[in-house]
Amino acid sequence: MKHLLEEKYEFDFNLLGICCHEKDYRLCWAVNSTLGLNLSKTKDDIELVFSSNSKPNANFPVFSFTNSANSDEYYLIKNKCNSTWLIPEESHFDFFLLIKSDEKKSYNFYLNKLKTIPFILTTNYVIVEQLKSKENLIF
Repeated sequence: MKHLLEEKYEFDFNLLGICCHEKDYRLCWAVNSTLGLNLSKTKDDIELVFSSNSKPNANFPVFSFTNSANSDEYYLIKNKCNSTWLIPEESHFDFFLLIKSDEKKSYNFYLNKLKTIPFILTTNYVIVEQLKSKENLIF
C-alpha cells in the first residue's frame, strides 16, 4: 500500500507584482531607496528543476533583507529566467516583492511607495491563494 505525504503550506505574506524593464540590481537600488530597506543579492537563487530535457533548469535571482528591529522579511525576486517564468500565470510581471511582516501595514502602503519609482511601469497586489504555481515561492 502506498502512502502519499501531503504538506500544506501557509502563504502568510503579501506579494506585489512589478512590471519594470530595468536590470534587477537597479530596481533593487530604487526599492531600497524608496522603502528604506537594505536588500542585497543572496548567494542562492530559486532554482526550478524540470524533469524533461525539453527545458533547461532555471535560476531566479533573489534579493533579501530582514529587519532586525521587527523581524520583517523582504524579498525581491525576478520572475523570468531565459524563457521560463517562476510564476507563469503572472508572466506580465517582471519581478515580485514578497513581504513577510507581523506589522499591519496594508499592501496599499507598499504599492503607493513603489509607484513613485519613475521606471516602474505598473505594480499590483497578487492574491497568492489563487496562483497555481504558488509553491515556487517557498524557499
